[in-house]
Amino acid sequence: MEYFVIAFRSRMHTVKFHEFLKSNGVYTEIVNTPKEAGVGCGLSVQFKKSDYFSVRHALSLLNLNSFAGVFSIKLTAGKKVVKSI
Repeated sequence: MEYFVIAFRSRMHTVKFHEFLKSNGVYTEIVNTPKEAGVGCGLSVQFKKSDYFSVRHALSLLNLNSFAGVFSIKLTAGKKVVKSI
């Protein structure tokens, strides 16, 4: 299983970004930022890999200055692998 998360250094920006994507038809969830990422406010927006370009476009539209990074999360045999994108 693989999914992506986008992290911010602000909880307010995390919620704002989640709501913006949701209102534009992109399915997201607010989740705990994986500790392996080592960034952010503790919350991230989780989204499907297939929505990556929509999410990046939304990020450029909103220009949120607390953006901390986008990460792929891959679960393999019970192990979590986190990579910065």
